[in-house]
Amino acid sequence: MTPQRYRIAVLLDTSRAYDRDVLKGITHFNKLYDKFTFFFYSPTYIQPADSDKLWTRLQHWHPDGIIARETAGMDQLQSFQVPLIISPHTQTYPDCINLWADNKAIGELAARYFVEKGYKHLGFIGFKEFQWSIERQQAFIHSLQACSLFAEAFLFDSQQMSWEDLPSNLGQWAQQLPKPCAVFSATDELNIHLLEAARKVNLSIPDELALLGVDDDQLLCEMMQPTLSSIDQNAFQAGYQVAEGMLHWLDSNHPPEADFIIPPKTVVVRQSTSSLAIDDPQIRLALSFIGEHAPFKNIRVEDVIAVTHHSRRILEKKFKSQLNTSILDQIRLVRINRIKYLLSESTLTIQQIAYEMDFENPDNITRYFRQATGYSPLEYRKKYQSGNAAPLH
Repeated sequence: MTPQRYRIAVLLDTSRAYDRDVLKGITHFNKLYDKFTFFFYSPTYIQPADSDKLWTRLQHWHPDGIIARETAGMDQLQSFQVPLIISPHTQTYPDCINLWADNKAIGELAARYFVEKGYKHLGFIGFKEFQWSIERQQAFIHSLQACSLFAEAFLFDSQQMSWEDLPSNLGQWAQQLPKPCAVFSATDELNIHLLEAARKVNLSIPDELALLGVDDDQLLCEMMQPTLSSIDQNAFQAGYQVAEGMLHWLDSNHPPEADFIIPPKTVVVRQSTSSLAIDDPQIRLALSFIGEHAPFKNIRVEDVIAVTHHSRRILEKKFKSQLNTSILDQIRLVRINRIKYLLSESTLTIQQIAYEMDFENPDNITRYFRQATGYSPLEYRKKYQSGNAAPLH
């Protein structure tokens, strides 16, 4: 007997990296469980975009469920009266199940990243009318306020400015920022405009302006010079969870209890944030030593102090006043980030990671990691590894 397979219409904007990665997560789920037959947009070189023809094709196809980017035909999508999961452009739909980024976590991650690098002057670039941008801005600013810091904001308003005029306006804004300044942009596309603007007004990236975006669109981020750092939204895992939720909805006839709110994965560091905003040369020396050695060696606080001209008391005091952390905590942060990277982006075993990072045995690395993150290394890998097949419950 042939197992039941559901007909799922997937209407995503594959011109954007985020949607392509969501689609990869959906199709990866189906490779494992073979529960879906898919309906996609026609390629525009075969059939130009025509919403009326699309709805007609979709009606004839009789989908069992729909996963769609927000579109002009939302009423028509909802009229199919089948399980519908929406990935909105503007704001969540209260009467639908939404796929939505954890924008609070994204803003907090950006703030934490810049604060840990020692920046005292910060900026934010976003969109005036988009809920997701507003949520990122609010979380970024609130996190900075907890550290007694402030961010200058530039908001793109499509009613007042054209997209083509954005670079010249950003150039004027950026010139007025105190330097060095770290700028968090709500999307990678905004940072492309800021990079162009910075060149025109002779601002150095990253020494005067450090740039961090969101989406980790590798094509955009890697083609720029300097290359652009970005927050990976974990879109592959988002697609996997949406596909898993859609299958459960169809099998049980019960919709998910809440929207799919997906936390970000990590900051993908490139050249645009490769500098440190630290005036004190002894702290810069200590941070440079930690960054170079802590990912691979089990260094001690004494090792860090030895490369500076300070006593432990003075250096600890400076770390606390200028970085709001301790030397030991900074070592731990660098090592934990390295473990996270190896767990999510490599196939090394826990034993191999422990060896690579100079832990005496895997039990030590497990305790170390759980104390810092609340996860065991295997739990973290299950949740965050790219291409991981394991469902999340």
